[in-house]
Amino acid sequence: MYSRVGWSHSKEFFNGNDARNYFVGFHNKMKAEVDKMTDAEITACNLQEWASYLADKYYIVPITLFETNIERTLSETKVKKSNPFRGHPYERDFFEIDGVCVTFKIPFDGNPDLFELQPSSRILTRFKTERFVEPHGEECGSFTLDFEYTKQELQDKGEAMLEYVQKQFSHDFGNYKTMIGHVNNEVASYNNGLLSLALKLLEERKKKADSFSAISAALQIPLTESKNAPNTKPIQLKRVVRQPSVKPTIPPSIPESCISDGDYENINNIITMCGTTMEKTARTYYGNGEEELRDHLLAALNTHYEAATGETFRKIGKTDIHIEFENKAAFIGECKIWHGERLFQEAIQQVLNYSTWRDLKVSVIIFNKENKSFHPILSKIKTWADGNTVSYTQPQANIWKCKYHRQDMNVDIQLTILVFDLYVDKTQFKDSRYEN
Repeated sequence: MYSRVGWSHSKEFFNGNDARNYFVGFHNKMKAEVDKMTDAEITACNLQEWASYLADKYYIVPITLFETNIERTLSETKVKKSNPFRGHPYERDFFEIDGVCVTFKIPFDGNPDLFELQPSSRILTRFKTERFVEPHGEECGSFTLDFEYTKQELQDKGEAMLEYVQKQFSHDFGNYKTMIGHVNNEVASYNNGLLSLALKLLEERKKKADSFSAISAALQIPLTESKNAPNTKPIQLKRVVRQPSVKPTIPPSIPESCISDGDYENINNIITMCGTTMEKTARTYYGNGEEELRDHLLAALNTHYEAATGETFRKIGKTDIHIEFENKAAFIGECKIWHGERLFQEAIQQVLNYSTWRDLKVSVIIFNKENKSFHPILSKIKTWADGNTVSYTQPQANIWKCKYHRQDMNVDIQLTILVFDLYVDKTQFKDSRYEN
């Protein structure tokens, strides 16, 4: 529905076209497209197929915020302060003080036009962003929220400085999320009605064509069809039914009911991005146990997969991360804190035991919290992969994509091992949350 390339500019949200008028515009475009169909086209086409095609074409992608991937940066700036003596001769209205700007970059996906709409429910405040980048290609869009402070203002907060800034961001960002929620609610209502509207428009158009055809038949005047008339079905809906003489076989190592390679790769990419973010702010997570760390991963996965759950019964036990696909196959993942090579091998065996003949794509996520030196852990995992897998690739220093042969089922399992370093020297800072 949108094709503008990614670009950066300042912007004020939710102050443009009325949302209802925006959606009505797409309804009118759909009606115009249906009205342009010839009598021959509407009579010959499959109404259900066409309705699905139109509903898909005019579908609007709602806004999705990726809160676990919010980035925070700091820069120097000049902060304007009102001059209490303004109005007096030779006095300026404002003066500038050395300060800092804390910038929060929020990634998102969805139709960028939605940020301009005015929903029926509103918060009476301004929603500004200094930098707005639309989604482009495989890249997500983003917008920023800037918070300016004088250096003295932050220094006065002392140890509560971070909490002070975060609290202000959470308050303002909460208003943005509320407005996005209002817009998305209206988008959902619009999208949910597309299929029925498309079918109604098509039926009305067909009824009109049938009526004209009946009049033509009664008057015994044949219908004339242009030689240049287009096909009665859109190319997107043309079904190609192949009848091969020999049904192709499926390799036993990759059953038909397994999750796709694309889904498996996407899940591991989400885990990688989340784990990398956790590494950058390790002191935030050093007090978390396995369950809390797993929940952070689940929160990120649930932005993409509705069925991502934790502590789900699978075969002989409960798996940490479980994503069901069409009630046929599942992605299975285990989260462990590194406590030595023996427990690591037990974690590998544990996730393998959870899998069934369908669940042949699994992952083990390891967090280092206790070892100052991270490289010996990576070395031990590499040694294990060398001696226990059929083959493997290592796209990053902390990631192994392994082919593991399970003897009892005589199948090859795709096993991804991801390792993240959350070690923090606790003597270098104090955190009252974890003091005895």
